[in-house]
Amino acid sequence: MNAGLNIWGYRGPVLDDKQDGERRIAVVGGSTAFGYGVTWVDAIPALLEQKPNDVSQSGTKYIAANLAYNNEGAYSFKYTLRDYAYLDYDLAILYTGYNDLSRARALNRQVFRHESPVFTLTGYMPIFPVIFSEKAMMLRYGGDLEAAYIGEKTVFTPDPGDRLSAAALETAVRVTKSLERQLGRLTTTDPINSAATTATCAADWRLYCEQVTLAVDQILADGKRVLVVTQPYNSDGHVEQQSNLIAMLNRSYWGNGNVRHINFGEILSLDDLEFAWDGMHLTAAGNDVVATGLVEPVLSMFR
Repeated sequence: MNAGLNIWGYRGPVLDDKQDGERRIAVVGGSTAFGYGVTWVDAIPALLEQKPNDVSQSGTKYIAANLAYNNEGAYSFKYTLRDYAYLDYDLAILYTGYNDLSRARALNRQVFRHESPVFTLTGYMPIFPVIFSEKAMMLRYGGDLEAAYIGEKTVFTPDPGDRLSAAALETAVRVTKSLERQLGRLTTTDPINSAATTATCAADWRLYCEQVTLAVDQILADGKRVLVVTQPYNSDGHVEQQSNLIAMLNRSYWGNGNVRHINFGEILSLDDLEFAWDGMHLTAAGNDVVATGLVEPVLSMFR
């Protein structure tokens, strides 16, 4: 399965109860944080978990939870972190930028797990609808699942057998989601309000800055620490977006030791096939570069 989600809806092994001397890191973001195109062990969160444990001499054990998912942007962060508050994370990493670059500057409201009332009610993630949905998309898009997620025009023409298979899978997903809606028809993604100002962000990026602020404020209110990470630059628009974000973070959280920003805009080139296989999503080697760069900032947040 491409998603590789466990029964609680996040990528990687199910975490046990938190132990004494354990530090937990929650990573949220889109497909680049999730590790689209690589196995879960080669995604940034899994690599990041390994590296501090390799260098730590304090006896502290570091655990990273991959809470990211394809196409999710800053709007999803506050909901995802609230949904997984029971993991008792100590540090949240917001790996952010790409999925909030809409030319129309419309707010990306994707919250994947909240499409499932079963998850919202119980915390359990029904896996088969995700498997069937992704399989159907892959059949229709000739294996290019990312094109399906971002809504690009389909260029693959499936044969009749593939069309029938995709249609059958999509029907199964619709039936399952219908049953879920009946079970949880009162479940909603409720608004979370904040009085935080984002006046330092230009109009095009104000909604994005607002959503990052909402997530940071929620993390701080819960007594946690937060590391906001700029992804490797992929366009001039991304550079502009992140410049606005950095100005906002400096204005709102300057001097707050529980908030830190790291700019990985130029940590690697997305044009280098060694590090990025499609000009955006990183290879295992690219993820390793990012994870290595995160080690010192992460350890510094716990000092």
